[in-house]
Amino acid sequence: MVTARRSTENWTGRPGNFHAANSLTALTIVPAADATDGRALKLTLPAYPEPGAAGSAIVASDRLYRYGTFGTRMKTADCTGQDHPGIITGTFTYSMDHSDTNHNQVTDNDEIDIEFLCAQPDVVYLSIWTDYSETSNNLAEISRAINLRTGTVVSTCYILSYGTGCQPLLAGENTPAAVTPVPGFDSGARFRTYAFDWQADHVTFTTCDGSGRQIVLWNYRGPASRIPDRPQALMQNVTYTKAWDPLDGPSHNQPTAPISAYLDSTFMPR
Repeated sequence: MVTARRSTENWTGRPGNFHAANSLTALTIVPAADATDGRALKLTLPAYPEPGAAGSAIVASDRLYRYGTFGTRMKTADCTGQDHPGIITGTFTYSMDHSDTNHNQVTDNDEIDIEFLCAQPDVVYLSIWTDYSETSNNLAEISRAINLRTGTVVSTCYILSYGTGCQPLLAGENTPAAVTPVPGFDSGARFRTYAFDWQADHVTFTTCDGSGRQIVLWNYRGPASRIPDRPQALMQNVTYTKAWDPLDGPSHNQPTAPISAYLDSTFMPR
């Protein structure tokens, strides 16, 4: 467990902070003219992959962290030419300890996510998890979806069970109400920095506009019980899902050709 100054993995050679999280992941460093230093990690999802973690290209930090600022400068998977495939590019923290410390009969699942569905390259999905059950619909997740081209907060929702709708939001859970728009935003078109500051009393998600100025996407300051509090790994992935119905309708066809995302740099507490 580490909390300290920021450490950066620049993905120019053999990584010193991360490892391939499954046998399908190749740590392939490639030239990238639009990367800060001309090199990037290429994460490739094969054609016709298995859904979920088993078929993902995924890297994980060698160490666990509890609180701090985390993020990545990445270019997400580009779905051009494919028919609404369910491909997600994500950067997230994830706890390996799945106990039930709050004794609510639901497995603890501490996780903080920044995700893009490549069929919707203008929308970012942010989420904070504290519970998740693999054997029932029970969970505890608060999430936000934002159309970055328009700056519109499409939804902010806290759920305790799938299919039961959103719970009433509490003070500090829905700010800001609108986001600075980024005209023409396309997460697969260029490298851009996405980050979150995770502390005991807040999680603040940010990105940048076309000029590199910081934009606050979500300054979550709701109840501390809805914020993860245990050590987590920082992970980045490209994965296939067949169970995501996004805001404009189903986008979970199986990809028929390999598809890649690129990481220019990744940062976390030292």
